[in-house]
Amino acid sequence: MLILDDFVMLGKTVPEMRRRDGRVFVCSAGVSPTLRSLVRIYPLARRNIPQRWSISTVKLIRNPEDSRRESFKLEGDRTPGAHEHINNSFQQTEIVSSTGRADLLKPYVIGSIAEANAKRLSLGVIHQDQLELTFDYNPESPDSPELTLFDINPRPTEGAKRFAYIPRLRFHDADGSHHLKLLDWGCYEYMRKYGDDRRFDLPGALHLDPTCSLLVGNHANQRTTWLVISVVRGLREAPSLFDDLAEVAA
Repeated sequence: MLILDDFVMLGKTVPEMRRRDGRVFVCSAGVSPTLRSLVRIYPLARRNIPQRWSISTVKLIRNPEDSRRESFKLEGDRTPGAHEHINNSFQQTEIVSSTGRADLLKPYVIGSIAEANAKRLSLGVIHQDQLELTFDYNPESPDSPELTLFDINPRPTEGAKRFAYIPRLRFHDADGSHHLKLLDWGCYEYMRKYGDDRRFDLPGALHLDPTCSLLVGNHANQRTTWLVISVVRGLREAPSLFDDLAEVAA
């Protein structure tokens, strides 16, 4: 067992249901200065997850179903009934100040997805460029016109598949362009609360601008396939006019 007293929560993904036992799982990612590493904690329960930038003491064990070196799970009873309370293992202490966030994550900034693959990383922070939010239409959603019209079953009730529109982020990094699925739980909560018609307000809700960074992670069973866990702010300054002129001159 590993006890961390400096785990900083950075993001969590939309809850997904495991069909074989009905448990709802959430994947989280953070950082530990003690480990000198980004840390994935999975699976969590849906409720009582620490807020972003909170610092917690937590007991972790290796996840035997996930060999990625950044991956752990909470120590404790994971049976279906007890799983709902597993997040009580987090003992929150304080919040990382806005002035300390850039230095905290600076060691984990990577230039590109290609760099992460080459180094066999499964988590990283990217200072991307040319960020754009798009949506994939999901015809299997219970809210899609097709299912509403024809009453097709089964209808997914949990996770990203319940939504008619799946958000993606298109961006450039040092080695190319990407169009990755965005699984930040907050985005889906926004769409659930305000409806599909308000999905185009998400860029404003996420404060997407040139100062944003992306916390990205790969899939356990497809290590070169990546997704965006969350949009992180406060890690870099906005480009200046002189930066823009330098790019034009280049």
